[in-house]
Amino acid sequence: MGNSGLKYAFVFSCLLYFGACHQDNYSYKLVAGPLPSTQQQPLQALPEAPVSIEPCCRGPYCWKFDPLFSYDLSGVVFGVSHKFSSRLADVMAADVGMVWGENAALEHYRKVRFRVMLNYSEVYWKDGVNFNLHEFGNTHVLSCDPAAFKAVKAIKTGDQVRLRGWLVNAEIAEKPGETDKSKIMRLPSSVSRRDKGEGACEVLYVRSAADVEVLKAGPRLWLWLKWLGLAGALASAVLLLLAWQRKLKRDLAETEAANF
Repeated sequence: MGNSGLKYAFVFSCLLYFGACHQDNYSYKLVAGPLPSTQQQPLQALPEAPVSIEPCCRGPYCWKFDPLFSYDLSGVVFGVSHKFSSRLADVMAADVGMVWGENAALEHYRKVRFRVMLNYSEVYWKDGVNFNLHEFGNTHVLSCDPAAFKAVKAIKTGDQVRLRGWLVNAEIAEKPGETDKSKIMRLPSSVSRRDKGEGACEVLYVRSAADVEVLKAGPRLWLWLKWLGLAGALASAVLLLLAWQRKLKRDLAETEAANF
């Protein structure tokens, strides 16, 4: 393949990658016939006995957790924010946006558009869609357990997922056992599905990978095309660089020969 062909391949691969990235954000629209468990309401209950979660230090911060309720949620994932740019990313594995209940049973999620941002999610719909704002949510999922953390990271848009754990209020500081209130960040959990705005997200602590269950994997077409486009762009870029180096060597050799 000549240089012009490699350039076309690079441009095509880049277009494929960015186009697939965009379409993959809407993979939830391809989910038909969601599982019965995703059509139920989340289960929230007071603990029958005192519960404690071991504090942990990860990255620049130490975390302390105050368990409020046990929580069990199954739903269709409409988006995941992996917190790559967050200072709290060493314990906050992801924000997982999910729909459940009637929104899942009637497949309302296929008729709306979601946006998952760094710390919250948004939903837009046209007239005629009876989307229930009390049956979707953005959950901050925390874990100090490496296996559970990895399991949360593996969740993809369009997956049907069950999450189990504890709704917690979290305190975050640079030193373990910090008592100076001015140096403690607080991350409170919502405990109602009917609130909205700032503070309406659930903060869920999962203890083990068994608490993160992908009930059914979502469509992967656009995900595969995304990685195919990225691989094609990298491969064609490397080949273009090698071709440029060969041309540069030939030009230098011809220049040296002409000087003699």
